[in-house]
Amino acid sequence: MQNIRVQGIFHLFLIFVFSMIFMWIGITYVSQNITYSSAQRFLSVVVQELENNYFSQDTIQQCKKRAEENGYELKIEEYVAKEHRDAKIVLDFFYTFPIIQKVQKYTIEGYAR
Repeated sequence: MQNIRVQGIFHLFLIFVFSMIFMWIGITYVSQNITYSSAQRFLSVVVQELENNYFSQDTIQQCKKRAEENGYELKIEEYVAKEHRDAKIVLDFFYTFPIIQKVQKYTIEGYAR
C-alpha cells in the first residue's frame, strides 16, 4: 500500500514539473511574439514618417530618439538616386528570456522610398 502512494506522488510530481516546463515555454513564446510585433509596428511607423517627411534630418533624429527611448537601436542608411531618395532602416531589439535571463538580439530591416 505504501509503495502505491509513493508511485502516485511521484507521478503527480512529474506531471507538475512537465506542466511548469510547458507553461514556461508558452509564456516565453507569447512574450517574445509581443516584443517582435511591437518592434515591427515601430519599424512601420518609422518607414511611414520618413516617407511622409521626405527623409528630413529632423524626422530622422526624432525617430532615433524615440527608438532609444523604447530600447531599440535604429540605423538609417540613406541612398540618393537621380530623382528620388531611398533608405534602408535597420532596427535592433533585445529579448530577455524569462527565468534564465538570457538576452537575445534580433534585427528587423525595412526600406523607405
